[in-house]
Amino acid sequence: MRIHHELKQCFCLIVALIIGLLPLFADPASADEKTLPPGDRPEPDVFSRITEAGGAADHDDADHVIVFDHAINTVKPTGVTYVESYVIYKVLTSAGCRDQSVLRWNYDPQSSYVDVKEVNIVRNGARIPVDVANVHDLPAPQAWIYWMDRIKTLQLPRLQVNDGIEVKVFRKGFTYALLEDAPDDDRYIPPMPGEYFDIVIFADAVPIVEKKYTLSLPADKRLHSQVFNGPLYSGTTYTDDRTEYSWWGLDLPPRPREQRQPDQSDFATKVVMATVESWEAKSRWFFDVNRNQFDVTADIKAKVDEILAEAGVTNAPEDVKAKVLLHWVAQNIRYSGQTMGKGEGFTLHPGTMIFEQRSGVCKDIAGMLVTMMRAADMNSFAAMTMAGSRIETVPADQFNHCVCALRKTDGSIEMYDPTWVPYNNNIWSLLEAEQHYLVGTPEGETLSRIPYSPPAESPLVITHDAILGKDGMLEGMFKLTGSGALDGRLRRLVSGSRRHDLVNTFARILSPASNRVEAIEYDYHKTDDFSEDMWIVIRYRIPHFAKPVAGGFEFSSPMMNVVLNDGSLFRAGATNWGENRDTDVFLYYTQLIDGTEKIRLPRGFKAVDPPSSDEIDETYAYFKGTSAMEGRSLTIKQRAEIRRRQIPPDGYGGFKRAIDEAKEWGQTSYRIEKGGRS
Repeated sequence: MRIHHELKQCFCLIVALIIGLLPLFADPASADEKTLPPGDRPEPDVFSRITEAGGAADHDDADHVIVFDHAINTVKPTGVTYVESYVIYKVLTSAGCRDQSVLRWNYDPQSSYVDVKEVNIVRNGARIPVDVANVHDLPAPQAWIYWMDRIKTLQLPRLQVNDGIEVKVFRKGFTYALLEDAPDDDRYIPPMPGEYFDIVIFADAVPIVEKKYTLSLPADKRLHSQVFNGPLYSGTTYTDDRTEYSWWGLDLPPRPREQRQPDQSDFATKVVMATVESWEAKSRWFFDVNRNQFDVTADIKAKVDEILAEAGVTNAPEDVKAKVLLHWVAQNIRYSGQTMGKGEGFTLHPGTMIFEQRSGVCKDIAGMLVTMMRAADMNSFAAMTMAGSRIETVPADQFNHCVCALRKTDGSIEMYDPTWVPYNNNIWSLLEAEQHYLVGTPEGETLSRIPYSPPAESPLVITHDAILGKDGMLEGMFKLTGSGALDGRLRRLVSGSRRHDLVNTFARILSPASNRVEAIEYDYHKTDDFSEDMWIVIRYRIPHFAKPVAGGFEFSSPMMNVVLNDGSLFRAGATNWGENRDTDVFLYYTQLIDGTEKIRLPRGFKAVDPPSSDEIDETYAYFKGTSAMEGRSLTIKQRAEIRRRQIPPDGYGGFKRAIDEAKEWGQTSYRIEKGGRS
């Protein structure tokens, strides 16, 4: 009995001890909830964030959602930036489980460093650690540019719907690569030492519950920053030695996905920031960092003299010689980005290297032209631009392309782009009209912009002359002539096909008129002769083209069907547009379509009531079609204009009305009868 009593006392003490220790093991959040005033909520943690993120039905059936994305960017006086990234994902469907089964981090080892610190699967209120020792460091898939980019990947355990994925990553480095062999942080000093820039997009392909960006700068650094394309929350705090800026957004929808839309930076909410003083300061830096890359050697000078002599322009005006050199570089320096040593970012490779290698990326091709222009005693400079989207007023590095600038004797600047004008009879591709650019000069330039290019500068002139036989056979000839942007479109139809495939290329172009096209013959202007605009002539025959009907034939316009179904000829017309639009339409270039079609009818036949289209004259587009009998010929005309290369959503309705009218006109059926009314 004594032993039993002592055991009972011992058991009671153990129970009391356990009860006393229970608060130490309780969920702190639960404890806090009991002491919070009504309506207040505890600070969110990974578990509450994932729970409150909801399911697929709460996010328009998205496969996964970004629950929380916070990047803390700490900038050192040298400009080296440490980034602590914390991201929580939640998978919402079985497809999301599949798509998020492998995590990926792209980086350039020559300029940035990535360390995957921690990854957890969050399931049923608990963390399941994923061993980050299993991260694979692999060569990244590459094409056209081979700069040793790499990708880190981590295979996750089998995911379940409603799982969270918690990821902590440390990065340091910068966006553009200047190859260095220095140890530690020195290799990650940005191209402009001590300066910082970033462009932060607050949007993704999937919904974002919360995204936050924090920037910590040394107190002596001044920041330019601006929010574009939408509202964000922001805050600024100070300490004795640092200034901390924050921007964040809540419940951000997935970015729209529409055909022919511009780069997301043109419409997605973003913050653009930079510490550099001004565009003039960046211009001076770009000139200085490349000042020794354009040395003219005896071999380069001899080649320039040879090129100009062969073209017969040795003593011609400067702009004539500049165009000849431009097209030589465009046609002879192949686009292929090899790792050639120091300078894979803003530093252009020396002209001597590119002259020997005969290949490079845009900056190398532009640098070759700068060097050759200087060999011809021209005052040329390298410049930066942004192909495909706009540059904001903040002097951040919003550039993706390098070009050439020629300062003329009157002090004005003329822009040349050898990368975009192979097989293009321009000095600057009109697909780049209205782009911003910054020229690097010792004095320093401000941000400039290429002028607007009206439709008349990029016309496609189509003439179609044909004869319709009594048996319904159509025999005819198309002539396509293009200037401006359309010169390049036509040249590439030819240069982009193998010679023995050209018959098939032209048959494809004519196929919307009929699938019975045959007996194709063709001729065209030599694609690398830039003395005149490009033209193509196609001769053909179509048996049984016209459909027999009582008393005559019916057919539709071959010209309209050809033009409206080929994106190389009429990009806007060949696209199927939706009823509504959330983002800009981005077509790269304005365009004029000027078409005249004359179909000579069988003797005694006339068109019955030749129709005309409505005239649609809107801000951003125009269309008008007419038809009439002229002697024995049915003459059909069309005129279309695309008046801006980028069309905002509030102009989409008028633009679409013009395109719809063109398509309806293309479907018009013409009826001809013997002795019919004209």
